[in-house]
Amino acid sequence: MRRSRPSLCGLALAASLLAAGVLATMTGPAAAQEESEVTEAGLARGEMFYQAHCGRCHGMLGQGGEGPSLARPTLPRAPDHESLVEVIRRGIPGTGMPGTRSNLVSDLEVDLIAAYVHTLREDIVTEVAGDAARGREVFASAGDCYSCHVVDGRGTGIGPELTGIGLRRGVDYLYASLRTPGSELPVSRRGILRGFRGYLPIRAVTREGRVITGMRVNEDAFTIQLRSISGRTVSLRKEDLVELEKQFDHSLMPAVEEMTEADIDDLVAFLADLGEGS
Repeated sequence: MRRSRPSLCGLALAASLLAAGVLATMTGPAAAQEESEVTEAGLARGEMFYQAHCGRCHGMLGQGGEGPSLARPTLPRAPDHESLVEVIRRGIPGTGMPGTRSNLVSDLEVDLIAAYVHTLREDIVTEVAGDAARGREVFASAGDCYSCHVVDGRGTGIGPELTGIGLRRGVDYLYASLRTPGSELPVSRRGILRGFRGYLPIRAVTREGRVITGMRVNEDAFTIQLRSISGRTVSLRKEDLVELEKQFDHSLMPAVEEMTEADIDDLVAFLADLGEGS
């Protein structure tokens, strides 16, 4: 980590890190121009902070999960230390990546987390057994995944859009989503549905006996909006319903019992590859 002209804020942070014993002290003329290197003790603390604040989504070893793998040569949104610190602190709007509250995570902790995350690229071991090219064919043919998911503008958006899914989810998460769809449902972290299942299946029955099933798009005290199986958005008044079933821990996506293990490997390889070239 080097900065040719450290700001006062950067110098203050470096001073606090030195005091904490997590930066190596530098001497000589270069000390006035370069930020000190993080010590092994500092990286150990960064790993501890990472596991406490980031491991649930990105995996305790950084291999991904509900969030993307961080063990990659370059992080697309954070190619250097400063930009990674910014992402950790502010989050990424419109995604599941929240920012950190300064009263819960200090600047020192954020700096050490970023330093630790950059070491993960040194042990890149995530490999997918399948063939991504064949996985694209499986995606289009086996159950026609395009009937529920959108990839690069093609498909129907009942379920989550999968464009760039390889940058948002880890390999283990993708396997679990295919084998047991209801076990890995994303959680919304923004808007009125914050903390709720982001893709919650709904079964509604009107007073006239009409049965409507679909995915919840939005909800308030008086209405609920669903995206039906046909892809059409339907708005319902709750007072007009005789039944409103929220199917928690359930997915409209069928399990893949009829697929071979090779099919599943290829499909995961295709999904994991989406977004890697962006």
